[in-house]
Amino acid sequence: MAVSAGEGVGFAIATTVAVLTIVGGIVGPGQLALVIVGGAFEGAALALGQYLGMREGRPVAWRWIAATALAAAIAWALGMLPSTVGLDLGSPVALIMTGVGGIALLASIPVAQWLVLARPRTFRWVPVNAGAWAVSILWTFAPSPFIDERSPIPLVAALYVVAGILMAVTFASLTAGVARTMFFPRRDGPGQPSGARGSTARP
Repeated sequence: MAVSAGEGVGFAIATTVAVLTIVGGIVGPGQLALVIVGGAFEGAALALGQYLGMREGRPVAWRWIAATALAAAIAWALGMLPSTVGLDLGSPVALIMTGVGGIALLASIPVAQWLVLARPRTFRWVPVNAGAWAVSILWTFAPSPFIDERSPIPLVAALYVVAGILMAVTFASLTAGVARTMFFPRRDGPGQPSGARGSTARP
């Protein structure tokens, strides 16, 4: 629930910033810069939700939040870059660049967080989270069939906020398993934490 709330709120902030650039007629590098800032806020909110949900083996809070915010900003930059520079997706080179950029986008946050963890046997965080993002981010395409350039801005914003909530819940659900093994106490038996007999298990 903490991760869902963090990502949901964060995506709502990023979406609001993106919508305001449209309303304000801001395009090009100015729009890109503002959206990147909104993406950083999304990353910070996600990281805070994740940190609050952890029970043990927590990383240093400010490093976790700062790394996630920076990685989210990079992810938004990669996502916005093709439309900002007017990339021709019909070109084979452009398609290759887009594919590489897509992989980098999905891996940016997990890799940054893994580097902050700096613990053995934690690399599994990267593929699980990258896969979760690959599935979850599909929700952001859901509003497209229902809106066009004539759609009211409040409707567009509302649909993307709903899509963001669904994305957040999906991401939290898909990463809950690996988070439980890494950030929650192990149990010796039903209802019996491993540290109940005076020992503390580490992930």
